[in-house]
This record gives sequence, structure tokens and C-alpha cells, in this order.
Amino acid sequence: MKLPKPIEDKLLELDQLVTKNPQYIPLTECAAFLGAKSDGLRASIENGQCPFGISWQCMGAVNRAFKIPTVTFYMWYTQGALAKS
Repeated sequence: MKLPKPIEDKLLELDQLVTKNPQYIPLTECAAFLGAKSDGLRASIENGQCPFGISWQCMGAVNRAFKIPTVTFYMWYTQGALAKS
């Protein structure tokens, strides 16, 4: 069975995203890929509802920091499909 063109295109876009960002994906780029707003993705990560994002706040700091490890995001998005084959 051949992959539908929109899925093939999205997987190509994913490949380009992880190739460009091999260690960490910038939150804004990840949000754009998912079709979400950056603030919404930040809130999801901060509230522990996002399995691929990390956030923290240093003592005395006003801002929070966010990281999206590339491997974790890739495995979440593909549901580990390549690891299973």
C-alpha cells in the first residue's frame, strides 16, 4: 500500500526538521510543524501534557526555559514506528 501524498509530504517535512535540528528542535519550529501556536505548546509542556517537551525555571528567574529533544519528539511523532520495524 502506497502512502497518501499528504502523509508522505509531512514525513518529508519531519525529516527536514530533524536534519536541521539534530539535538533540540526550537519550540517555535516545533509548533509550526504541528500547526499549533507557540504559546499553546509552551502551556502544554509547562502543564505536563506534552510527552516530548521539557521546561524549567531557575530560582529567582521570571522566565521559563523550554527544550524539545529531537529524538524524543521524533519517536513520539512516529510512535516509534521505525524502531519497531
